[in-house]
Amino acid sequence: MKQILFLAFLLIFTSLQAQTGRKEVTLKDIVEGKFRAAGIPEVQTLPDGEHFSRLSDDHTAILKCAYKTGKVVDTLFSTRKARECTIETIDGYMINSTGYRIVVWTDKESIYRRSWKANMYDYDARRNLIKPLSDQKGKIMLPTFSPDGRMCAYVRNNNIWLKKFDYDTESQVTKDGEINKILNGLSDWTYEEEFMITNLMSWSADSKFLAFVRSDETQVPTFSFQEFDGSLYPPYYEFKYPKAGEKNSAVSVNAYSVDTKDIKKMNLPIAGDDYIPMIQFTRNPDQLAVMTLNRQQNVFKMYYANPKSALCKMVLQDESKTYIDSDWLYSIHFTDNNFTYVSESDGYAHIYLYGFTGVLQKQVTSGNWDVTKLCGID
Repeated sequence: MKQILFLAFLLIFTSLQAQTGRKEVTLKDIVEGKFRAAGIPEVQTLPDGEHFSRLSDDHTAILKCAYKTGKVVDTLFSTRKARECTIETIDGYMINSTGYRIVVWTDKESIYRRSWKANMYDYDARRNLIKPLSDQKGKIMLPTFSPDGRMCAYVRNNNIWLKKFDYDTESQVTKDGEINKILNGLSDWTYEEEFMITNLMSWSADSKFLAFVRSDETQVPTFSFQEFDGSLYPPYYEFKYPKAGEKNSAVSVNAYSVDTKDIKKMNLPIAGDDYIPMIQFTRNPDQLAVMTLNRQQNVFKMYYANPKSALCKMVLQDESKTYIDSDWLYSIHFTDNNFTYVSESDGYAHIYLYGFTGVLQKQVTSGNWDVTKLCGID
């Protein structure tokens, strides 16, 4: 086996040398991604639908480009031109619905496979002014704009904070967050791995309520491993890791009122080890769609929760003898009168259209073939 691995490694080096014309290719070149294939930069569609934004190649600016030509037509933000700018480059950004507010971040630090935190800044395009998003110390996670673009929720140290741009104020929504105990608005390690989701917050369409999932992982067993940081006595990293048969995080859904600052727990009829992999407000601000899966992941249920009364009503249920593919949760799109869902109930993955009350209106696709992705609806 060792001889085979050595031979494979030797072939890789030989191939790289032939492609690059270099006599020496180091292990460092390989592990640091020097020969990694070039990718396409991430783009974000702007509100007008005719333009998109992207980072400049040197990560010092956010560029506005036309979809028709692909050419740069404007610069939305520049570290070299913004007033009071103390950063040289940015790792990423988010633009609100008005286009006037941009949250940019730098010093991005990975946590697990998909989660990360960073130093974040608020850029006001009308004043060409940038300043820290928060006055508090510590890196921030999951910036989430309100639909009206006037507020931004984010997570620091497992607690949710809220920034109101109009008044330049910052308030703390939750105060019980604690590492390896209580998480507010963000997913635990299991959700990140099982469902590929990190953000468990959702704004109502009228921007009056912020819903979030609260995870209590106090009873989840702790797993630890040693970190090799080059020190003489390497430290241990500990996190909550529910192996098969062990306890999951106890989850609940809460709604925060921006006007009254009250938090209500939704009366959701779920078992103690059920998952809530997604929450999403419909276009009706009084209807928060809460998606749940049992631990076996073969029973899916969707409830409507009222953020004012905390009452919940089940509107959709899907069962399987094997399992429900959680990726299909992303196939749920809400319109004014109905919603879509992809199910494998007839043996193949197909699109179904439901009325807002959960009554099946029609099966959109059918046949001995699978829908692999529902990209969107018009």
